Amino acid sequence: MKHRFSTHAGRASALPAILILLACLLCVPCCAAEAVTVCILDSGCNDGHIAGESFLGASDTLTDAVGHGTCVCSLVRDGAPEADIVMLKCFEAQDSMNEEAIVAALYAAVDTYRADVINMSWTLACESEALHEAILHAHEQGAVLVACAGNLSLTTGLGTIAYPAAWDEVIGVAGVDLDEEGAPKTSLWYLYGEAVDFCARADCGDEKGASYSTARVSGLIAAALQSGTEKTQIPGYLAAMAQDMGAPGFDDRYGWGYLEIP
Repeated sequence: MKHRFSTHAGRASALPAILILLACLLCVPCCAAEAVTVCILDSGCNDGHIAGESFLGASDTLTDAVGHGTCVCSLVRDGAPEADIVMLKCFEAQDSMNEEAIVAALYAAVDTYRADVINMSWTLACESEALHEAILHAHEQGAVLVACAGNLSLTTGLGTIAYPAAWDEVIGVAGVDLDEEGAPKTSLWYLYGEAVDFCARADCGDEKGASYSTARVSGLIAAALQSGTEKTQIPGYLAAMAQDMGAPGFDDRYGWGYLEIP
């Protein structure tokens, strides 16, 4: 089980992370915005202002037939309006994942597009050596990798370990809903377990799912990098912002806590 944020988060050990966050916030007015690239591996994007590439063989269009990638792009852009967003289309729908295209897109994200953040709003229910090698390569090149912990479905039942979120190199994000008072609450709809590091609001218009909480966190990370936060400081930055939920410290429903992101 991954607990890689244990030295930065939790009620008793959050001070170093808080100091990092305060230092970053104090630097914002005097620092020029950093150029940040977010690569989104998804179903395409119908926003003509989003650049990118398709890895689906004969199809060279970014057209999003299901609207999933379009929602993800909009949420990342809401969080980091000045970031360069690149859509790397590697599947048509989440029930028809193309692992070969995903692996190719991961390598391209860092080798061609020099991604600072890679958003992966999808899950695989089993480990893949080829995918993990691509994840390791992107991590070694300095990209911050963010993936969703998944939703309950016919193929991802309770107890499913979601990849790539479960790997140590990836920040795993669970979804939560908001109650009538705006407080976060979890439900059976969202998968939980060792893949979860943080959680965030999981809606996009009338749709909901951990895909959208992941996009919000990627936007938050991109904005932090633009403000001068170092990539190595991102875990502490997130931990300092997280609102502890559930059992004190880490738990497998909320991770290290809820990130309040519009």
